[in-house]
Amino acid sequence: MFTIYFFSFSLWLHSIYGHEYNWLSLAMSSSSYYSPKHRAAHTLDKNNYRLLCDRLPGLNPVQKTMCEQHPLAMPSVARGARDSLYECQMKFKNERWNCSERFEVHNNTVNGNFHQDLLGTTIRAGNKETAFLYAITSAGIVHAITRGCSTGNLTVCGCDNQPGNQRYTEVEPTTAAGKNQNQFTWDGCSDDAAFGVRFAREFLDKYEKQQFAATHDVSHLMNLHNNFVGREAITQNMRKHCRCHGVSGSCEFKTCWLQMPKFSEVGEMLKQRYNHFAVQVAKRAKKKLRRKERSERKIPLRGNEIAYINRSPSYCERNDKLGIYGTRGRECNQTSLSSDSCDLLCCGRGYDTREVRRTVQCHCKFVWCCHVKCKECTENVLVHTCK
Repeated sequence: MFTIYFFSFSLWLHSIYGHEYNWLSLAMSSSSYYSPKHRAAHTLDKNNYRLLCDRLPGLNPVQKTMCEQHPLAMPSVARGARDSLYECQMKFKNERWNCSERFEVHNNTVNGNFHQDLLGTTIRAGNKETAFLYAITSAGIVHAITRGCSTGNLTVCGCDNQPGNQRYTEVEPTTAAGKNQNQFTWDGCSDDAAFGVRFAREFLDKYEKQQFAATHDVSHLMNLHNNFVGREAITQNMRKHCRCHGVSGSCEFKTCWLQMPKFSEVGEMLKQRYNHFAVQVAKRAKKKLRRKERSERKIPLRGNEIAYINRSPSYCERNDKLGIYGTRGRECNQTSLSSDSCDLLCCGRGYDTREVRRTVQCHCKFVWCCHVKCKECTENVLVHTCK
């Protein structure tokens, strides 16, 4: 009986204080919070790491345990959070939802630390924007951890010594190819994306699985699927780069290595999934997500489809409860036919026009060697802002 009451009490606490777990808060935390210099060798070192991880904001219990086990990886995790948020803002800068929201500062009920609940309302909304955030942040951890392995910043991993086991696409070599162009040997430092995937899966998925087992809330299945989509955006697009060796570019033999796509490219892939491959799923599920459309229930979700439960708001008007800024005061493009057009961005409310004086670079010339020299010019431009 005590176990049942305790379990119910735990679920009630999670429903109230669930917002205290938002690892994206690491993007705003000071690097002084996580600067371990040595691998833990003694109990005292492990205790210090435990105290250090307690200071990091927004981590759930699983992530805190991983922090204690891999303290040197946490700066890479924070870098992944920052890169993800930056890429999100770049991809949505001209849309009604521009990857920003009003956020609150919450007190951690366990250790008294404060953290900023970055995009927390959107993360818990279960809509298309939620799906994109989970996908891009999952990809961000994979990319940052893998890069840390390749650059030697992480001691628990390194270059992949068996890159042929990874999926990859061919990239044409920059030098002329000879008759032996299909013969090559693996050499150099191949990105070990498999390690980054394993780390990201444990860091993000384990807690979601625990919560689904405890609550059967389908949003946890949605989060798991979108985490998978983010990881796949990297592993499906690993590229084989090669260098030719031989006399006068004859390419007698080639050495090749695997490299991740640039994170801006990953962001563009996921934005295309948001635009064209977003699937609404049913609000109930036993083990797997199901499409909401009954006629499509038997079609499983694919790895290039992001999943969402609830329809998104219009994001036109300010709503402090939902953390929505609205589009009033946003600059729009009068001549555009895309999402940044004044008609779409201003939601039919109209827009104001004013003339402003701006300083721009002009009369640029290439100076040998090797930089571009520009003058500064002032010009009057018309700026349109939503009413």
